[in-house]
Amino acid sequence: MPARLADMKTFGEDAMDRHVLLTISDDVSSLQAVRFTAGYFTGASRLLLTLLYIASNPKAGLPESEIIHNHNSLNQRTAQAKARAQAVLDKAEELLLLKHFPADRIHKKIAFKQLGTATDIIQESISGMYDAVVLGRRGLSRLEEFISGSVSREIFSAPMEVPLWICRRQERVNPHLLLCVDGSPSGRRCADHVGFMLREEARHRIDILHVATPGTGTAAGKILEEARCALEANGIAPERIGEKVIESPAAAKTILDQALTGGYGVVAAGRKTPDGAASTRITGSSSTVLLKSLDFAALWISA
Repeated sequence: MPARLADMKTFGEDAMDRHVLLTISDDVSSLQAVRFTAGYFTGASRLLLTLLYIASNPKAGLPESEIIHNHNSLNQRTAQAKARAQAVLDKAEELLLLKHFPADRIHKKIAFKQLGTATDIIQESISGMYDAVVLGRRGLSRLEEFISGSVSREIFSAPMEVPLWICRRQERVNPHLLLCVDGSPSGRRCADHVGFMLREEARHRIDILHVATPGTGTAAGKILEEARCALEANGIAPERIGEKVIESPAAAKTILDQALTGGYGVVAAGRKTPDGAASTRITGSSSTVLLKSLDFAALWISA
């Protein structure tokens, strides 16, 4: 039995649950991930939440001789690192409990850094088979450095298939979501992800947006229909879905303008390279602009 399934057997997961990995650190911005989740979803939703803290490795900086012979020193460093991590995890859990998330659906996990924070998060996302990985803005910067670097091509050669949620500070999280689709496979997977995650959140409206290059809007109907079908297949009621088609040569700017004027709490989009191929990289044409400029809403990115 895979490790994640074995763990979740006692965690209470079934096929209808959505399992989300919330990355936590000492940096206050990491709690944006928790605050977003607590504000966007209800405590009654079928969410399983794993709070992950990547702690400094107690062996880091110690000579091998001390690691081998000075067990007391190593044990002390280990205990201190765990205590620091536990305090931060407890604070994150408290925020969720205040929003009435059931304690038995919150799992706190401490892992010591092995390959680097970003690498370890990615490896956990793969082995844990999570439905989404949630990052605060600071966590994203570290992940961007990893995914954009040459080391990633050696360590992480397979596509990063787990959707990413990048959370900014929001005073009040608007429940409505802007789903941006362009006819690409990643866009269709994004629609499926949104439908799966919001199937039981009746207060959330989903507006599908297609930004068409001027003069090429004839495929818009098919693109919108594919996204709508993906949402409805996941149980989203038709009355919760809206549609928009805008002709513009600047897709990212149009998305930002629509997100701001519509007051959306989340913008969701597929991740792809400029030529349209699926990619392990977070970067891409429109998604790069959204990552840098979308500072008033959360961004959900699907591979």
